[in-house]
Amino acid sequence: MRLDRATVATLFASELRTVLRDRRTVIMSIVLPLLIMPLMLYTGRWNEQRRQHKLEETVYTYVVVGAEADAARAAIAAAPPMAAAKGKDKPAAFRFKEVTVGDPAAALTASGIHFYLEAEKGAPAAATAPAAEAKGGAEAGRAGAADKESEQESEQESDERLEKPIAGVTSVTIVFRADRDSSGEGARRMGERLESARRELRIATLHRLGLSVQSDDIAAVAESNAASAAQVTGLQLGRYVTLFLLMFVLSGGAVVATDTLAGEKERGTLETLLTTAVSRREVIVAKHLLILSVALMITVIQVANLLVYIGFRLIPAPANFAAVIPPGRALLLLVLFLPVIALASSVLLLVSGNAKTYKEAQLYFFPVFLLGMLPALAPMLPGIRLRSAIVLVPISNLAVAVKEVLVGVPDWPMIAVAWAVTAGAAFWVGWLAERTLSTERLITASDVSAEEARGGPALFPRRVLRWFAAIWAILFAVALNMGEDADIRAQLAFNLGVLFLGGSLLMIRRYRLDRVQALALRAPRPAVWLAVLVGAPAGALTATGIFVLANLVIPVPRQMIEAFGQALLPDSIPFWQVLALFSIAPGICEEIAFRGVLLHGLRSRFHPAVLALVAGAIFGVFHVTLFRIVPTAFLGVLLAAVVLLTGSIFPAMLWHALNNVLGLLAGHYGWALHDLDAGLYLAATAVLALAFWIIYRNRTPYPGLRPWRR
Repeated sequence: MRLDRATVATLFASELRTVLRDRRTVIMSIVLPLLIMPLMLYTGRWNEQRRQHKLEETVYTYVVVGAEADAARAAIAAAPPMAAAKGKDKPAAFRFKEVTVGDPAAALTASGIHFYLEAEKGAPAAATAPAAEAKGGAEAGRAGAADKESEQESEQESDERLEKPIAGVTSVTIVFRADRDSSGEGARRMGERLESARRELRIATLHRLGLSVQSDDIAAVAESNAASAAQVTGLQLGRYVTLFLLMFVLSGGAVVATDTLAGEKERGTLETLLTTAVSRREVIVAKHLLILSVALMITVIQVANLLVYIGFRLIPAPANFAAVIPPGRALLLLVLFLPVIALASSVLLLVSGNAKTYKEAQLYFFPVFLLGMLPALAPMLPGIRLRSAIVLVPISNLAVAVKEVLVGVPDWPMIAVAWAVTAGAAFWVGWLAERTLSTERLITASDVSAEEARGGPALFPRRVLRWFAAIWAILFAVALNMGEDADIRAQLAFNLGVLFLGGSLLMIRRYRLDRVQALALRAPRPAVWLAVLVGAPAGALTATGIFVLANLVIPVPRQMIEAFGQALLPDSIPFWQVLALFSIAPGICEEIAFRGVLLHGLRSRFHPAVLALVAGAIFGVFHVTLFRIVPTAFLGVLLAAVVLLTGSIFPAMLWHALNNVLGLLAGHYGWALHDLDAGLYLAATAVLALAFWIIYRNRTPYPGLRPWRR
C-alpha cells in the first residue's frame, strides 16, 4: 500500500505536539539527557578534588612488627624527603605516624590503622597468615608493589611480580586493605618511601666498594608512552559513551513508545483513529517517526554535551581528563550513532505494539532495556578491535568503532562495514515492526486472535521465538556469571539438560504438541545414513575453510581461539568424558531443541530455504563466542537442511555428533585443520555437495512446510 506523505506528516505533527505537552516525556527525553552529562563531569571533578584533598590531609597511621622492626624504622627515617614526589606531588602533605597496637591485623580490619609492616630476615613465613586474617578484602605486598596500576591487577599477578626475599636480608611486607582508599594510598606512599631508602642504601654500598658512578646510570631504563593524553582519555570515554547513549535512548524512547501505542490501546483512542480514512500503515509509520525523532533528539543532546563540555571545556574536566572532541569528530559520532538509534527505535515500537496495555508494555520494556544494554558493553572487553568478528554484531560494532574514533585510530573500511551491518539490522527490524503492527489484531487492544482463543498447537508457531529468546537470555546470563574455576561439566549439564532438553519438553507439554511431529521422530531412507557419514567430515572441513577465508578479512586473535580450546579440553577431565559431553550430548539435546521444536514451530512461517537460514542463524547466535557464530550458523543451516529433506531428526543427530567428534579429535591430537591446503577445502566442499545430492535423491520432505508459491 502506498503511503500518503501528507497524511503521515499530519499524524506525526499531531503526535509530536502531544508528546511535547506531556511533562513526563519532556523530562525523561530532554531535561535529563541535557543535565546528566554536565552533572557527571562536574561531580566527577568535585569528587576527585575532594578525594585528593582528603588524602593529603590524612595522617597515615601504621604499625611495624617483626624481628627486623628496628631496621625497617631506620629505613623509613633514612628515606629522602622527596622520594615519593615523582616530580609533581607534595610529599610533605603525606604524613605518617607509627602507633602501637596489640593485634595489627585486627586493628587493620577495624580501621584502627591504615596499614602495617612486617620486617623479617629472608622470607617471613608468618607474613601471609596475618595478611589473610586481616583481609576480607586486604592484600599483602612488598614495599613498592602497591602503585595504582597494581591495585587493579589480580592478587596472583601481583605475587608473581614481587621479588623473592634473600636469606639473611631484611624483607619488608606491607599489609593493607585494597578496599579502602586511604589504606591503599598510604601503603603506596610508604612503599615508595622504602623503595627510595633501598635505592639510597644501594648507592652508598656501591660507593663504599669503590664504584664511582651513580647506580641509576647503569643500564638505565626509560619509559616512553607513544599514546597522547587525549588518546588515553579517549579510550576511557569511548568505553562508556555508547552505553550511556543507549541508556537514555531506551529509557526516554520507552516512555514515548509506551504511551503512543500501548497507552492509546488501553484508552481506546487508537481504535477511534482507525475509524477514519487513515490506513494502519500510515499510523505505524507516523508513530515510528515520532519515536525515532525523540531518540534522535536525545542523541543530538548527548553529542552536543560532549562537544560543549569536553570539546569546548565549558566545565573544567576531572584531573588527567584530556579528551579532544572538535566539531568534526562530534559530527562523525552523530553519524555513527544513527543506525543505533534507528534500531533501538524499531525495537521499542515493536515491543509497544505487541503489548495490549500500558502495564504490559512496561513489563516488556524492562528485559528489553537490560538486553539492549549488553551489546554496548563490547568496548569494555580487553583487547577488542573492530577488525574482528565484532564487526558483524549490530550495536557492538559501532560501540567499538566509536571507541576507536575517540582514541584517534579509526579503521575506516571496518567502520563502513559496521555502519552498514547495524543499518541493515535497523532496516530489517523496522520493516518487521511495520509489517507486524499493520494488522488490526496487534494495533487494537480488544481483538483476540483465533489462535490465542484456541491455544495449544495453533498458538505455538507465534510463541516459539519468545521461548527461545528467553532461553538465550538465561544461557547468556549463566555464561556471564560462571567463574573461571567453575566446572565446565556443570555448565554443560545445565545448558543441555535444563535449558535445551528441559525447555523443549516443557514447550511440547505447554502447547500439547504431538511428540512425533514436533521432534521429527521418523525413520529416513537407508541411503541417507551413508550420506551423513560422508557429509559430516566434509561439512566440518568446509566450515573451517569458510572460517579461514573470513579470518583474512576479519581476523580473530589466536589467543582467543587458544583460550577457547583450553577451556574446551581441560586436562582435569578424561577425554572419553569430553567426547560424551561435547559430541553425544549436544547431538541429542541441541537437535531436539533447534531441529526439533524450533523447526516445527517455524515450518509454516518461512519458505524451506529461508527456514533453514533462519534456524541456522538462531543456532549460531546461541553459541555466544563471537568467532564461533558464523561457522556454527553454517553447521546449523546444514543440519536444518538435512531435517527438511529427510523429514527426520535422527540423521541430524548423527551429523552433529560426528562434526563435534572431528573437532575434538583435531584439538586432542593437534591436527591443524585451519592450516590445510586450499585444495582440500575445495575437495571437502565437493564431497559435501555429493552428500546432499544423495540426500536429495532419497528425500522424504518434512511435513507441513510452507509451499514455495501461494
